Amino acid sequence: MSRRPGRARSLLVCAVLLLSAGCAGAAGSTGEPDLLQALPAPAPAPTAVPTPLAGRNASAANTGRDASGVSWKPVHSFDFDGSTLDPNAWGRYNSVGGFGNGLRRPSAIGVENGMLRITARDNVTGGMAHRVDQLYGRWEFRARTEKGRGFGAAILLWPKTENKDDGELDMMESPREDRGEAHFVIHFSAQNKTAGTKITGDFSQWHTFAMDWLPNRITWYVDGVKQFETFDKNVIPKVPMHLTIQLDQGPYEEWIPAPDATTPEEIRLWVDWVKIFAAPREAKR
Repeated sequence: MSRRPGRARSLLVCAVLLLSAGCAGAAGSTGEPDLLQALPAPAPAPTAVPTPLAGRNASAANTGRDASGVSWKPVHSFDFDGSTLDPNAWGRYNSVGGFGNGLRRPSAIGVENGMLRITARDNVTGGMAHRVDQLYGRWEFRARTEKGRGFGAAILLWPKTENKDDGELDMMESPREDRGEAHFVIHFSAQNKTAGTKITGDFSQWHTFAMDWLPNRITWYVDGVKQFETFDKNVIPKVPMHLTIQLDQGPYEEWIPAPDATTPEEIRLWVDWVKIFAAPREAKR
């Protein structure tokens, strides 16, 4: 749940994520409850998505009309097949680390065998932000996080305003060393309230995540199965946002423990592909 540092946000990230009410930079008061306690139970009856999300480099998107009548329009796609990260599309962090721990350095980020790789080693790790903001749409990606204590992955949307009060959408967080949980968290309001869920599984293996964001609905999917949905307009962000991908160092209270003697020499977050879609005009009303 540590978020984007962005300009004046480097120091704010250090005081992030308290949960009275998800990861590019967030701030709060140390008196707030822990996220793991604040999250509601997973949705009781997952439903299959009309177009399954599966397969390496497969477009999991439903670019026709989905079950809710939305026709998603592809606007960005990243397969990470080159030898370097495109600097025109992505900005790499060079700042203090999330929660004020360690450092985020551009050198921690690379492209290898058609995949994005963020490596945590000693007290250096990395994060990056897509340079394009948009209001509403669908985000899909296939990712996994290697096991290891002291570092947690976070893939999220962060507001263009750089103001946490405008919301944050954490589409995949895996803070535990065994990668046995994936969390979906909506942060909203000036009091940093939260809504969301978590599911269990082995997230050191590949899984496909997707989120639909519309003015009247947010829906979260894992491997083609709907795991969470809200129609509460009070929790849905109303400003343009952009994708960020981070591997953050603990400790942070009960969220990410501190590294210790069991921590591997390197821990990596891998992303196979990212696909971003815009909602048609009629769905934005």
